[in-house]
Amino acid sequence: MPAVQLVILPPDRDTITLVLLSNMPPDDREQWQLALDPDWPLRWRNYQLSRGPTGAITWRLSAAIREHYRVRINRLITGRGGRPGPGDRPYQYPPETARTQVLLLAQHLQRYPGLGGVRRDVYALAQHSTRVWQSTHPGQPYPHWPTMPYLPYRQPQTASLSELDGVLK
Repeated sequence: MPAVQLVILPPDRDTITLVLLSNMPPDDREQWQLALDPDWPLRWRNYQLSRGPTGAITWRLSAAIREHYRVRINRLITGRGGRPGPGDRPYQYPPETARTQVLLLAQHLQRYPGLGGVRRDVYALAQHSTRVWQSTHPGQPYPHWPTMPYLPYRQPQTASLSELDGVLK
């Protein structure tokens, strides 16, 4: 018999997302998505489900969001990344303004949950920021990103179907 679990994700405006998990694939009457498929991972808002380096399942930033932040870091530090208009030169922030903007972005990324995959992605963005800074501002100290807080492990909350019936109606 399959072991089936229902995960209720936090509400997104007026919708509630339900994810049904099973340890066995369904028969041919149902179409399910393999949540860890590298070509088509399970995505929710800015996150995607993936396996970490140890094989543990974790959420991480989606590929599109990681690329968005990488381009944003490049633009903040170098002023390049966008196409200047005809006859215009790419604008570059003064070093102190660029440092302030990068640190504001780092503070924004602190609001993401401290799950293992998300922490690794934010750390990789911090390393990318340091490399870009050192290549474009030699001799100037790079912005030190704050460390993400750790998310303590908590036992998942469970509820019987009768309790959920009242919540979902």
